[in-house]
Amino acid sequence: MDARRGNLTPQDLLLPEGKLIRTTRGGSNALKQLLLDLKKYSFSGYVRTVRNAGGRRSEGIVLLRSGNPEASLHQRGDSQDRGRNALKKVWQDSYDESCVLELHARVDMDGLVREYADAVLERPAKILKRSRVPQPIDRADIERQLRIWKEKFYDVSAVEANLDGEPGILTASLLAMRDAVKKAEAASDVLANLDVRGFESRAAILREKLRDPIRHPDIDAEVEILREALESRQRMESQNRLERSRDRDFKERTKKVLELVLKQRQEDKSPGSLPTPEEVDKAINDASPPNELPTNLAAGFTFEGFTVGESNRFAHTASVSVAKQPAKAYNPLLITSGPGLGKTHLLHAIGNYIVAHDKGAKVLYLTCEAFASGLAEGRANGGLAGWRERVRGVDCLLLDDIQFLGGMPEVHEELFHAFNELHAAEKQIVLASDRPPKVIPNLDERLVSRFEAGLVAGMEPPDLATRVAILERRAKDGSATIDPDILKVIATLAPNNVRELGGALNRVVAFSSMMGRPITEELVRDVLSESVAAPTPASAVEPKPSEAPSFQGLHPGRSYLIEEDRPSEAYRRLAAFLAGRGGGLIITRTNPKRIRETYDLASEKILWLTDRQGSPEETIAPALERIVYELEDFMTKQASGAILIDGVEYLVSNNSFDAVLKFVRRLLDAVSESRYALIISIGPATVKEQELRVLEREMEVIRIP
Repeated sequence: MDARRGNLTPQDLLLPEGKLIRTTRGGSNALKQLLLDLKKYSFSGYVRTVRNAGGRRSEGIVLLRSGNPEASLHQRGDSQDRGRNALKKVWQDSYDESCVLELHARVDMDGLVREYADAVLERPAKILKRSRVPQPIDRADIERQLRIWKEKFYDVSAVEANLDGEPGILTASLLAMRDAVKKAEAASDVLANLDVRGFESRAAILREKLRDPIRHPDIDAEVEILREALESRQRMESQNRLERSRDRDFKERTKKVLELVLKQRQEDKSPGSLPTPEEVDKAINDASPPNELPTNLAAGFTFEGFTVGESNRFAHTASVSVAKQPAKAYNPLLITSGPGLGKTHLLHAIGNYIVAHDKGAKVLYLTCEAFASGLAEGRANGGLAGWRERVRGVDCLLLDDIQFLGGMPEVHEELFHAFNELHAAEKQIVLASDRPPKVIPNLDERLVSRFEAGLVAGMEPPDLATRVAILERRAKDGSATIDPDILKVIATLAPNNVRELGGALNRVVAFSSMMGRPITEELVRDVLSESVAAPTPASAVEPKPSEAPSFQGLHPGRSYLIEEDRPSEAYRRLAAFLAGRGGGLIITRTNPKRIRETYDLASEKILWLTDRQGSPEETIAPALERIVYELEDFMTKQASGAILIDGVEYLVSNNSFDAVLKFVRRLLDAVSESRYALIISIGPATVKEQELRVLEREMEVIRIP
């Protein structure tokens, strides 16, 4: 075993662990969605799959460079595959819901590709273009190819239209047709293997489109949508079969009980009239289990399991009020916060409380994606009326992740009418989002007004005391005994994201168990110094490095966009630019005390960007006009200096991206005519890709790996 490869996995495929940054479960679209996300962020590292089926374990690896699969390995027992065959088996494993998918970063990609050269995925050789127009193909060869395609019923009119034109144009149209046919043939193979019962007309339309691939370049995506609809139908059919089976079992058990009671009463010659066999049969047939329509609620998410602190007390109180008095306290209730702070927990807690205290209540939890999928499926298979009845017939609708509605215009009208019908019938509606409805792009104004018509309850990242309380509860639930001082260390090092906070505790406990070491402060720092994922905004600033990295200096009159997971590089550059002379203004989501302690910025003015009142630090609300006033006032009092802003995503969530963009442009204009330098620190994953690209066009970009 090569010691240079670092810490190896204890499994069959020995690759460096790198940094485990995400773990998820398999499913029909799990790997596909993960790879799409990674491509968006040009991720480099590897995805590892682990599956145990039929008593046999299989493990797969997909190496990614800049978001694109570069190599793949797969091992099951003594059999090992590499390259494209391995990728196919990894993909098959990922469909199993028991399969675990791990995402690893910070690995030596070049070294791995060299070591597993035979696992590299072969790609079609790229055609080197010697000129802007491909070399003309002989007309006889073109006509021969057209005849072949016609025999396969392809529409080749797009190429035939150029037969008497320029040879270069004719050749280009033939090459385009060739590529389109390849894509159509692949989509046709997928379609041929689908059971399209119930979707025959839709499949027929797709087959017709496959004959004209030039005019339908997205045919592969349409086939994939049909496949997903078929899988969704299969899941519903499976659920229906399960419910019918449970109904039969219930009736059978009820019949046996009644027959035993009847037999016992006959033997005891109990007084009173006995039921006739016909009455027994009627009782059996009329009997049915309690209403067990799936609520989609997670039983583990309750109010008792929710840790309350100053950052979430208002949202928790509002949720309890709604659960105790549905449709009377606040309707709708909208809970907003960043990811991993407990929105989904509160939605499930409301539903679980209502169901526990009213057995007849109909409660339904849905994500916006599930709502859209159900709607599309209903439209496709003629079940739209049933879908509407299910959604609009509940006593409480819990709708999560409404921030994604901006990309679902086809859902707006249906949701608008469902909302109106539920609200008019005095049924409770609870929503959750990572931003206010008014800043969700492309969201129907009618929905915005209705979503904000009730109570909007926001949650902030938990403070240190709340994080410690969360860890104490998690440790107790996991039967782990950890010293309170150690929990405080974990709470200090771990992110403010509650989900990742629990993950940090799990890593510490797991490492302690595997290594046989007690949980000490030293162990905690060893585990979390590299393992904890990058914090969300407002989390702790990383420790000051022993040596500052070398970099180009900042220049007055210029503006810089620093793309980094944490605002550490921005603070280092600011400190170097000011060099202790003062003249710096910092507007930040990070606690000012931590900034002063970590960086040489004790004399700079720091405004804490928050709505929270009562802090000894100087704070400023996320109101853009107020921030502009502070900036302009500061710049008029000093001839030169620097301005640093971090927390752009917080400004966007409280205003809108367009408003923040105007604010940034106004600031850029002011800085360009001054002796000030402007630094904006931003986490690329905290804003939409198109929004990041707009900001990049406005400023000088510095990317920190």
